[in-house]
Amino acid sequence: MVQPHRRTILIVDDDPNVTHMFARMLGLEGYAVRTALDAETALRTVDASRPDAILVDLRMPLVDGLAFLRRLRAREDQTETPVAIITGDFFVDDSVATALRDLGAAVYFKPLWLSDLVAITQRLVGPSPDRATAVRRLKLLLVDDCVAERDLYEMVLQTEFTILTASRGDEGVSVATRARPDAIILDVSMPGLSGWEACARIKSDPATEAIPVILLTGVDDQDLSQHAMAVGAAALLRKPCPADQLRGAILAATRTNA
Repeated sequence: MVQPHRRTILIVDDDPNVTHMFARMLGLEGYAVRTALDAETALRTVDASRPDAILVDLRMPLVDGLAFLRRLRAREDQTETPVAIITGDFFVDDSVATALRDLGAAVYFKPLWLSDLVAITQRLVGPSPDRATAVRRLKLLLVDDCVAERDLYEMVLQTEFTILTASRGDEGVSVATRARPDAIILDVSMPGLSGWEACARIKSDPATEAIPVILLTGVDDQDLSQHAMAVGAAALLRKPCPADQLRGAILAATRTNA
């Protein structure tokens, strides 16, 4: 039986957090992903991997997305490769937008949810034929005694992760031991067993020590970063934490842990 072609997507962005996050998202959907942090590397990657579609940031140093696209289209074998321009600049000059359209690229705006990124990719190349055998959906444990904050994070992350929740530190340790999530988001300030203590317990148990823990704190104190490292946390983020920053930290931690 002939195996279906696994579509390859090239992601070009000078921010490594963006390339890692997008690559993880599309990898979970079954796409093969290549990344490049600059236009020159991207052009070499095009030659080497012949991607089925390219997602490229508009604002990059030295060679921006428009210049990259012009150079790409100048190649005889790259006049039809689907390209999407991704940018956080909502005020793209009309002349730039027109030039991008003339070169066959649509413009999309950051931030992008998983569903947005997948929809854009599917418009370019269709659904991945490898979706049925894609990497499993990551399981995330949220531990926070504040219902409002826990519900907020669950709402913004549930499109990408299978979410488990706990409202106390001791409950979080118990759920982590039982469910073995891929990552844990742990609030530092909780009654009873604090986030610090819960993290230390998780990291001292051979059954859960490999699970990355991301701590959240509302206290702005540089010394806390050292404390976080001491209890084995993968990252310490300040509250209120933007969803994109939290998502990036989760994907970075699970990528390192893979």
